[in-house]
Amino acid sequence: MAIMSDVAAPPQTAVAGWERGLWCLAAVVLTAQQADPSLTRAAADVLGSAALDTSIGPVPEVIENVTGLKASLLQAAGLVGVQRFDWLQQSDEALLAQGHASAVGAAPMVGHLLPALGDLAARLDTPGAQLLDVGTGVGALAVAFAERLPAVTVTGIDVSDRVLELARITRAASQVADRVQLRLQDIAALTERDHYDLIWLPASFLPPSALHAGVQRAAAALRPDGWIVLGHGKLHGDPLDAALTRLKTLAYGGTALSDSEAQDLLSHAGLDRVATITTPLEAPAITVGHRPEPT
Repeated sequence: MAIMSDVAAPPQTAVAGWERGLWCLAAVVLTAQQADPSLTRAAADVLGSAALDTSIGPVPEVIENVTGLKASLLQAAGLVGVQRFDWLQQSDEALLAQGHASAVGAAPMVGHLLPALGDLAARLDTPGAQLLDVGTGVGALAVAFAERLPAVTVTGIDVSDRVLELARITRAASQVADRVQLRLQDIAALTERDHYDLIWLPASFLPPSALHAGVQRAAAALRPDGWIVLGHGKLHGDPLDAALTRLKTLAYGGTALSDSEAQDLLSHAGLDRVATITTPLEAPAITVGHRPEPT
């Protein structure tokens, strides 16, 4: 179900292919939601015609990512529907969809990344462990971290009162509300020192001024032997993927970073053991940095 099979196709042919792909993605979401019986049947016919068999129910590998697909559709619609796009002015539904799509990343991070970062996994399994979720948005990722790290207190910060209200609803609906703290704060104004074992920094959602000032504050807020995990878009490889990453990052109000720029950012903040970790194709790039013990 390729959106475009030939990057050199005539413009009219290419655009028609992209439009078909857009509606096919909508059909995936409708099939997963199964809210309206008529629409669900019509959507299943679309997917069947695209050689995606839904006769035995939603396809697990596809439906697993349905929140991400829904978020992309809502964001794209919001982007073209206004004179000037403001990420925080999207509908609650779009913000919630993006938040829940991001929360899917907690499982691979806890299961695969953290055990590779020195003794971090053991530290996060110790009572009193602290994690900072920067740009927490609707709080879905903060809750997901708390669910998977039962010894950890997660603090989520954001610059928007409106999204923090959504985060409070997300927290209240969870079983980990007592270990998720939320507060209105810009990462560039962070004053805590030697407090967190792990800090998640999503560069794609942080404007350059906040990111560059904030990474210095974040490094100081780490406990010795703590880690910053910096998520950023992938700007290498396929030119179309790189261009789309830049467009999405601009729409998110964030900072586009190459692997080397992400590494320089953490190194200049005084962190060591800086490295960009290989991640699956559909996942963001991850660059990590460690705060050394004082000498």
